[in-house]
Amino acid sequence: MITSLLHPTPHTKIMVVTSHLDTMVEELGGFLAPYEGLIDISLFPGEHQNLNPFHKIFTIKDYKSPAGGIPRDYAAVIVQDVLHLHETPRKFLELIYRTLLNASEIIIIQKNDSMSITEIESLLDQVEFRAINAMSDLIEGHEVIVGKKMHMWGNGL
Repeated sequence: MITSLLHPTPHTKIMVVTSHLDTMVEELGGFLAPYEGLIDISLFPGEHQNLNPFHKIFTIKDYKSPAGGIPRDYAAVIVQDVLHLHETPRKFLELIYRTLLNASEIIIIQKNDSMSITEIESLLDQVEFRAINAMSDLIEGHEVIVGKKMHMWGNGL
């Protein structure tokens, strides 16, 4: 599960950016509960299950718009099946970069072959994410790409 990539501390705050809200978020909530963690949700157009309330919910009108969130607010951002649909993926990633605390991760989850892993790695590198790693065996039928916002690197301040 995706929780193996997270390193929560008390009051950890993450954002999930998704085109289909599903039970993954409930599992994340259960994982963060002992830490009194918070989850903000950015809902892009798509099929969404009606799940428990979250800290904040941002409803995004289209795939031209940025995800919600404020600068340096999140310990991790999980992007689930959105990047390959977004009209300007680089700009989308630049804005996600700003919402992350230093030394935090972006975790991109997509169905296999939705977007080339090489293309995603290149976009993450252009936006100054480092320590990029791709996994195809963490979640069945999905690729997971992780990048880190490093303190004092590129746009890291």
